[in-house]
Amino acid sequence: MDRCELRRCRGEVSVIYLGHGVCERCWNELTAEDAPPGALRMGLGIEATAESAMEEAMDDGSRKTAKAEATSTGASGKKKATKVAKPKRAPKAKEPKAKREPIQDAVVFAFRLSAEQRDRIHKAAGSGKATRFVRGAALAAANGDTKAFEEIVASRASK
Repeated sequence: MDRCELRRCRGEVSVIYLGHGVCERCWNELTAEDAPPGALRMGLGIEATAESAMEEAMDDGSRKTAKAEATSTGASGKKKATKVAKPKRAPKAKEPKAKREPIQDAVVFAFRLSAEQRDRIHKAAGSGKATRFVRGAALAAANGDTKAFEEIVASRASK
C-alpha cells in the first residue's frame, strides 16, 4: 500500500483510513469542512455505517459551508438579499363531480365537418361543451323530442 487508493490519484499514502491508504492531498480535500458528508467513504467505495448515517441525520443544518457562504456573497463581499418565503395558500375545496351513468357498451359515433361547421358548433356550445351539445341535439332529433331540441336551440341563442 504505497499509492493512494482513490481513483486517478497516484499520491503517496500518508494516512490509513479504515484499512485504506489515502494521500495527504486527497485526505485534506475529502475531509474539509466544505466537503459533502461521507465523501471520503464514497471515494473509497466504503458503505456508510449506522454511526455515520446517524451523524448525517442529526445534523441540524446550523453549520454553513464555505461554499454556501461564498455563493451568498457578491463580488464586493457584501451579502446578497435572501428571498423571503411566501406563505402557502390553502388548497381550494374541490367540488364533487356529478355522478354519471356508467356506459356499458360505449361506442364512438363520428362524422365529418368542415372547419367552418366545427367552429360554429364550438361557438354555439361554449367552451368545452361541444360534444355534449352535439350529442344532446342528435339524440333529441333521433327520439323526436322537439321540446328537448328546442331547449338546446334556446340555450344556444342565449349565448
